[in-house]
Amino acid sequence: MIHINLKYIIGSLFIGAVTLGGFTSCSLDEDNPSGEGADQAFVKTQGMEYLVNQLYYNFRWKYFGREDPVLYMEGSGDLWQTRANNYGYGKQLSRYIDLQGDRGQIAGAWNRVYDNINVANTIINRLDGVNDIDDKTKADFDGEARFMRSYCYWWLCEFFGDVELRTQETTTPVFTAVRTPRTQIYDQVIIPDAEKACEELPVSPYDGDVGRSTKKAAYALLARVCLTRAQYATGDSARVFYQKALDAANYVINNKAALGIKLYNTYDEIWQAKNNKTNTEFLWVCSHSSNPSLNPQQKNANRLHIYFAPKLNERAGITTTATSWEYPKEMGGFSMEPNYYLLNLYADWDARYDSFFQEDFPENNPRGQYRWSAVMVKNFRAPESLVGKTVKDGQTVLKFTRKVVPESEREKVNYAVVDINDMFDTQHKTALGGARQKDINDTVATNTYIATSYPRFMKYRIWDRDPNGTFLLGSGDGKSGANTTVGFADVPLIRYAEVPLIAAECYIQLGQPAQPAQVINSEIRTQRIVKPGHSLSEAQVTASDMTIEWILAERARELCGEWLRWFDLKRTGKLVEYVRGHNPSMDGIDVVDEHNNLWPIPNTFLDKLQNAEEFGQNPGYDPYVRSGE
Repeated sequence: MIHINLKYIIGSLFIGAVTLGGFTSCSLDEDNPSGEGADQAFVKTQGMEYLVNQLYYNFRWKYFGREDPVLYMEGSGDLWQTRANNYGYGKQLSRYIDLQGDRGQIAGAWNRVYDNINVANTIINRLDGVNDIDDKTKADFDGEARFMRSYCYWWLCEFFGDVELRTQETTTPVFTAVRTPRTQIYDQVIIPDAEKACEELPVSPYDGDVGRSTKKAAYALLARVCLTRAQYATGDSARVFYQKALDAANYVINNKAALGIKLYNTYDEIWQAKNNKTNTEFLWVCSHSSNPSLNPQQKNANRLHIYFAPKLNERAGITTTATSWEYPKEMGGFSMEPNYYLLNLYADWDARYDSFFQEDFPENNPRGQYRWSAVMVKNFRAPESLVGKTVKDGQTVLKFTRKVVPESEREKVNYAVVDINDMFDTQHKTALGGARQKDINDTVATNTYIATSYPRFMKYRIWDRDPNGTFLLGSGDGKSGANTTVGFADVPLIRYAEVPLIAAECYIQLGQPAQPAQVINSEIRTQRIVKPGHSLSEAQVTASDMTIEWILAERARELCGEWLRWFDLKRTGKLVEYVRGHNPSMDGIDVVDEHNNLWPIPNTFLDKLQNAEEFGQNPGYDPYVRSGE
């Protein structure tokens, strides 16, 4: 975590710094305790360091609070279903329903990304004027700014296509904008900045602050953006970008030890809360602090863990509250449910499933035990023989499983089993798209859906299910008094496993089918991926397996929930095909179509432009009409 005086930074940093289209930071009205303007502050190393720190603070704002971007970076793909059909921005962001340029969450992300680009431009263009800076620090700061600018422009180009390219500091309001072809932005800024960052950034983060970009992150980013750039080229030109991506990926693979990358023995260790702040497989993270004053929203830091929590409150004796250690409050209509396709991607030997998903839910009744009622037995479609049986605190009371469990097996246990056939109808839709459950008398439809019962995604855990272990909570220091809806866990934005998967995809595109199988077997399909009782040979792949479709399936198994799925589907030209084919809650042409490979330009941005009609809205969305007209 970066330790900074935010009042000082905010007060001194934004003197004269205005973003594209006249957007300004809400912090412009803060006091300037130093009394210095930009021209005085940014000729000193300390002033430049404030700017660099602001890069990361702004970046956390893009991933702030309820982590809304997960709705469109993961929820709008083929792996998750949401209950956001009746929730304004939720249905727009995660299901494309009524998606238009008036969506405030899109505008907010656009503004903050451009805010960060302007800060990066300021650093890059003012560094030569800093009079007390040493060469190493100068290289660190320039590398960090270029890394962030590369990432931000990559994000903008992929979501919005041709956007305004600015490489100079904006100090006054600008009321016109011109689209720059995204290929030009890639070739002039995104790739060169990433390459420069590879040269300049240190192996260890500047000043030891986790969350700052480093050499391993820069090479991984270079691999990602070159792989992405290749989709906009053909023939030999595409091969050049695939080779660049491959070279960058292989640099990381072949230099793990030198770069400080160490792989854990098990997949579960990757996601344990105790390893979150010092994770040796995370190449770059969006960091959050245990000190609320250092987070953009003090009471609303990282809430990703509750986005994936099933609705369990007062069901089978389970208590869900703001202070429930085992069961924090869920996100209601925005909950991310693993769909039928995702749950069935994992083979029986695959240890990743057990590490990524929780199927067994223990009883936490304050009275210390729960006695099964006829109503709850009916609610979970359990055998009537379960009525009256008791479950003690800490024992399994509910099990949501991707397996098919026969009735004879359900009769033998004291908990209710909801198997994959209970969770999904014959069309592989959850009950959200089917019928409501009936009441105890099978007469009146209730508002309870079996869709609220599903395996919980556990990558973003803020606890290790150990009362004496690590709690990454917003307040409190354990079960007692902790607000479990708010955590300060770091969010991995680049993880090592992505790198060999990039290499494998590049090998396929370069026509070298033997190589991707080798890299997958040596870097992904290793012993840790195999459950006890299974052989490593079950997990190993051959050259004949290596297709883009296989890579997409493996990326889903390995990287699900890590904010990459929409980009993966778009890059491979599979967005519409896979969303319609694998996510039956979004199977209509009116829900997702080819124009959704780009998102709408925010109307609030266009409203600020004198040449808005010339800049234009992206194809497929409602044509831009100035507000009030």
